[in-house]
Amino acid sequence: MATEAYSESWQQLIDLAGQGTESAATARMSLASAGGSSNAPADGDLKHTDRPWTTAAGVADALRTSTATAKSTLASAHAGVTAGNEGLASAGVLTSVLTSWEDRLRAVRDECGSLAPKLRLVGKDLGEQDVKVKSSLQGIDTPSDPREK
Repeated sequence: MATEAYSESWQQLIDLAGQGTESAATARMSLASAGGSSNAPADGDLKHTDRPWTTAAGVADALRTSTATAKSTLASAHAGVTAGNEGLASAGVLTSVLTSWEDRLRAVRDECGSLAPKLRLVGKDLGEQDVKVKSSLQGIDTPSDPREK
């Protein structure tokens, strides 16, 4: 349903653009987050929130913790596997598999540990950028839209 609405909006813009610059200049495009959906702010302004970024950071933190736990559990589960199995090919294979999984889990843990603070910083930076842009636009005098009269 939403896809159809987006397709129709794009098609209207394409049609208007094909009719010449005068019609294209009067075309208005609304972003879903800026008035194009029922979830949009009533004033039609695009609003920023850091919530998606902090939520993603929390997920990265949780994944970092769970991979660290899994790595520890895996090491405990393999403890003693090679004892009594010396000389068997399977003991060497199991050690190789353990090492491979430990490396993978370490890489995921480290990446998530690195990613979480970066995601939080993006949310903060975008909020600060919003304030800077709003401040820089305060002094601009814009003519009113003749269609709104």
